[in-house]
Amino acid sequence: MLKGVPQPGRAELTERAYAYQNPRLPFPLWLAARTPFARLWWPLEPEALKAKARRLTGLTEFGDLAPLDEPLRLLCLAFDEDAELHALGRLTVHSTLVGALVNRLRLEDLARRRPHVFERPVEAPIVIAGLQRSGTTFLHRLLARDPGLRSIPFWEALNPLPLGDVTAPVPAPDPRIEAGARALALIERVSPEIIKMHELENEAPDEELLLLAMGFASLFFETISPVPGYLPWYLTADHTPGYAYLRRTLQAMQWIRPAGERWLLRSPQHLEHLVPLTETFPDGTFVQTHRDPVRSVLSMASTLCHALRQNYFHPNPHLIGSHAADLTERLLRAALRDRSTTDPRFVDVHFTQLNADPLAIVHKVYKAAGMSLTDDAHRLMTVWYPRHRRGRHGIHQHVPADFGLHPDRLRERFAFYYEHFAVSHEGP
Repeated sequence: MLKGVPQPGRAELTERAYAYQNPRLPFPLWLAARTPFARLWWPLEPEALKAKARRLTGLTEFGDLAPLDEPLRLLCLAFDEDAELHALGRLTVHSTLVGALVNRLRLEDLARRRPHVFERPVEAPIVIAGLQRSGTTFLHRLLARDPGLRSIPFWEALNPLPLGDVTAPVPAPDPRIEAGARALALIERVSPEIIKMHELENEAPDEELLLLAMGFASLFFETISPVPGYLPWYLTADHTPGYAYLRRTLQAMQWIRPAGERWLLRSPQHLEHLVPLTETFPDGTFVQTHRDPVRSVLSMASTLCHALRQNYFHPNPHLIGSHAADLTERLLRAALRDRSTTDPRFVDVHFTQLNADPLAIVHKVYKAAGMSLTDDAHRLMTVWYPRHRRGRHGIHQHVPADFGLHPDRLRERFAFYYEHFAVSHEGP
């Protein structure tokens, strides 16, 4: 999976881990993954990627508000030299990077032709930041029932700007909706478990990881593969420009598709970028969800093992488990480092509280945001949450040994977090 990192032997793997390591792709995809022309068709070279994005759009200017050349070079090196991607994995990386560059070109084109679009601020967003399996998806989709809040459905996260001229009227139905449906259909064909585990729905609110990828302020690239050659830059860079680029993208999106009065955002990655996040949106309300992080590590590792069959012939479950644990600790330590305990903009939500009384949590968040829950929003939430509160990802089972992990050692690593936020250990 990564060059120089040996795969665990059969004796070291549980039955489930062995299945993770040796996935079975549908035969047409297995055949496509073995094409010998991947490097020719899908180069991972910065100038080739930029040239393709320019050809696809007829545009030339990528803008300089957010970093581009250095992170793009390091990502290309990491994926090209460190990762043992099969052909479809190479296509995934190539397409992701070209997509980010295409969106930058279109955004800069809109800024040049319609500068007034960026005079309207992104006012007082509500931003949810929490680990996987801590209730973020449920809370996000519950709050999104309020017509006064503007969220990002999957299809729009995939293509935040129109597929053609960004200044032209958007056709009805928007072609991006069908593009999102096609992308989900492909994901389901390769790894149907991911649709359930990550609760992917084309029209449902999703994260803004791909929007942040436009300014290389996103950990999305780590969901494709651990990227050790890129990580030192990512961990030491000032991501304030990347978050400014997120705000710029949201300004374009609210002009292209007006909906709601305030943005509702969600991503676990915000935990390690609270400084640029709060500086970019100083009037925002920031919700941090809490649950035993061991749950998050195992869920993240399981999700990645299923997802990475799209990119590798042999995902390494032990490497993925180690990566999930490291990333979880990284996010939690950063949040602890950068959060003020007296900042009234922050709301802490424990998973048990959210599960016990979702509407009480909604009122808590609205109070912090200076909002009132309307009768219409209350009705929509009350109808929605009894059918969705348990989610669908719980049907997937895994144990720490599947990923070469031990729960007691994980809990020792996260002792700082349990103590600071009064989070309880959960059973196996």
